[in-house]
Amino acid sequence: VTVPPTRSDILHAVDIAEDIGIAYGYNNIVKTVPQTCTVGREQPLNQLGDLLREEIGRAGYVEVLTHGLCSTHDNFTALRRSITAAVSLSNPANVEYEVVRTTLLPGLLKCLQHNKSASFSGGFKLFEISDVVLPDNENVVSQTIVGARNSRRVCATYSGPTSGFEVIHGLVDRIMCLCEVAPTKEYVASSGTAYVKVHCKEGWYYTIRELKQGTSDVSGTYFPGRAAEIVLMSPNVKEPMVIGSFGILHPEVLGSFDISYPTSAVELNLDSLL
Repeated sequence: VTVPPTRSDILHAVDIAEDIGIAYGYNNIVKTVPQTCTVGREQPLNQLGDLLREEIGRAGYVEVLTHGLCSTHDNFTALRRSITAAVSLSNPANVEYEVVRTTLLPGLLKCLQHNKSASFSGGFKLFEISDVVLPDNENVVSQTIVGARNSRRVCATYSGPTSGFEVIHGLVDRIMCLCEVAPTKEYVASSGTAYVKVHCKEGWYYTIRELKQGTSDVSGTYFPGRAAEIVLMSPNVKEPMVIGSFGILHPEVLGSFDISYPTSAVELNLDSLL
C-alpha cells in the first residue's frame, strides 16, 4: 500500500485498517468472541516511571515537564559537551527547536533560570522522568529502521546555598534501592554503618566511581573531581555498564543558563533497570 502525499493523516498501518472499516461499514462487521483471553496492563517501563515519580516527589522534589525540542547550543555547547549526532529538524520554527534533546538536563536548568524568584534558601529541587531520543541505525520499529530510538531517563537537580552533592548522591542510592538493585560490597564498606540491607533482585548490583575529566562526553558538564559515574552489573549484561552520572555542575554551565546558585544534578537511564 502506497500512501499519497495528500493523506498526511495516515501515520501507521492501523490508519489503513480504519479506512477499510469505514468503507466497508462498521455495522456490517460480524461480532465474534475473541479466541484468546487477555488482560491489559501498564507497560513495565511506564509503571516504573510512575512509581519513581511518587517516591521522588515524597523526597521533596518538584516534577517538571519540559519540551522535547531544544537548540544545539543548549543541548551541547552550554553543557560543555562536544556536538555529536542528534535527531534534527530540517526546517525548525526558530533556533530553540533545532534538535530533539539527547539529555534532560537543559530543560531542568532552564526551569531554574526562569524561577529566580523562588526561594533557594532551603534548596530548590526539581526532577523529570521522560524520554530522550538518540541516533541509532539498528533500531527497528514495525520492520523499519527508523535511525533513532527513545531512551527513558530520570534527571534531578538541587540548587541552593550549598552545592547539595550529598543530597543528589542520596537520591541516586534511593532510586537504586527502589529498583531493588543492591550496592556492591566495596561500596557498602565505604559507607560505614549507614547501609541497611533490603530485598534486592538476585545478581543485580551497582557502584559508583569517579568521573574523570576527558573520559566521557558528559564529564565536561561537571566540576573536576566532583562527579561520579553509576555503574550497573546485572545478569542482562556481560560487563559492568555505565547507566548514568551525577555531580556538581561546572560554573561555566551555570553561567550559560544564568543560574546564580551552586547546583548538583543526576541523570540516570531507566531502561537498564528492568
